[in-house]
Amino acid sequence: MKGDRFSVATLAVIAVMIAVVAVLTSAVRVPIPATAGYIHLGDIGVFFTAFAFGPWIGGIVGGVGCAIADIVGGYANYAPLTLVAHGLQGLIAGYLGYKKGFTGMIIGWFFGAIALIAGYFLGEMFVYGLDVAPALAEVIPNLIQMVVGGVIGIPLVLAIRKAYPPIDRMGTGKNWSGE
Repeated sequence: MKGDRFSVATLAVIAVMIAVVAVLTSAVRVPIPATAGYIHLGDIGVFFTAFAFGPWIGGIVGGVGCAIADIVGGYANYAPLTLVAHGLQGLIAGYLGYKKGFTGMIIGWFFGAIALIAGYFLGEMFVYGLDVAPALAEVIPNLIQMVVGGVIGIPLVLAIRKAYPPIDRMGTGKNWSGE
């Protein structure tokens, strides 16, 4: 970001990563029988984006990408909760893990995962009329989803940083002169 606006390069990165997260979220859906939710692979993209491009891009991409997948996939009633929960996940993970090494990303992953699990738990309690049981039924599936997201997302960022070091400048406007 430059000043208080996004550069053209930043907008392009956001758009592409929203599409990637929406596809990852939609491509493989494992329904959770006890609830109306599902497990997906979108968190790989959310964590990757947060660690590769920073907290603001991670928050926007996580929230919007997963919410679009909910809307398109028939879960539109969950889209507002998804927008907030995955947005916080990307924002917090990026804030703590962006441009950090393995340890920093693990810390970002941990607190981003806690934010998502807590956000869904609290949000679902309200969706289910303050009934704790259905909200609690989604904690373990959300935890599994977070583990998969971190186990694949963190090594993916490290591998891409090694193979393509300019990724650390992508979306920041530093390498775009057409503005």
